[in-house]
Amino acid sequence: MNIKDLELFIAVAKLGSFSKAAKSFDTRRALVSRRIGEIEKQLGAPLFTRTTRVMVLTTAGRQYLAQIEPLVSQLNHAGYVFKHRHDEVQGKLRIGLLPFVDKLMDKYIAHFIHAYPQVQLEVLIVSDGSKELNRLGLDLIIDAGEVNGANLAVHKLTTFERKIYASPSYLEKSSLIENTDDLQYHSLLGFRDAHGQLEQTWHFQHANVPTHYKVICSDFNSLYHFCLAGAGIALLPHVIAHEAVDQGQLINILPQHSIGFADISLAYSTKSPQSSVAKVFCEHLLQEMVAN
Repeated sequence: MNIKDLELFIAVAKLGSFSKAAKSFDTRRALVSRRIGEIEKQLGAPLFTRTTRVMVLTTAGRQYLAQIEPLVSQLNHAGYVFKHRHDEVQGKLRIGLLPFVDKLMDKYIAHFIHAYPQVQLEVLIVSDGSKELNRLGLDLIIDAGEVNGANLAVHKLTTFERKIYASPSYLEKSSLIENTDDLQYHSLLGFRDAHGQLEQTWHFQHANVPTHYKVICSDFNSLYHFCLAGAGIALLPHVIAHEAVDQGQLINILPQHSIGFADISLAYSTKSPQSSVAKVFCEHLLQEMVAN
């Protein structure tokens, strides 16, 4: 098997379906299915449990993902660095990140500054997404959700979904949660966006939950920390919560419910040419993040 097959496997594992993985690689669903089938044949074990809606990793699949994902990332990074080994990229780069996206971007930024030591990177945490590009004089921004506007180039990097999380300490002191109706009896933590909009209802695929918040935050990092401390139940992007879940600090309650998927995208202005540093950084992100 080759690295592209492994990248397809990782994409299916992350996105939960052949169709979404095929779309992210701009290829056919049948090809993805066939390549995954060949990997399973070579390994002698099924990697996914197939249902009509989603692909779920088997125990063998989870073990295989844990072993090969860091290796594929390292191989891609090594190839990228080798490809650009003669580049003498230098200069300053100003980028904007939403408050929760920094947790997703840290390792990619670390890889970049190690590969290009002559670059000075300034990172600004912004709240209003791509609208901050010109006001703050940014070279590019990593935005979430629907990104559009005149004179903007937008490249999708990855997706995230929001799920329901609470800390073990909160759940130990609270009533049992068996379905979404039970949430009305709990302390809910809410998010107010940069435009002042507050989610009055949590809209799940098969349920709508009216909210009465105990705490309201204007950024997801604060919401995460209150949830982690046991203040209540929050809808958090999985890119924030997954490490805490792995460490047993947060629990994904009612895991079958989520607030859909949203894109995380790279955006920059097309009004003036990009600097060489900005071009290389964009290539770096697209190479590393889209591949993983």
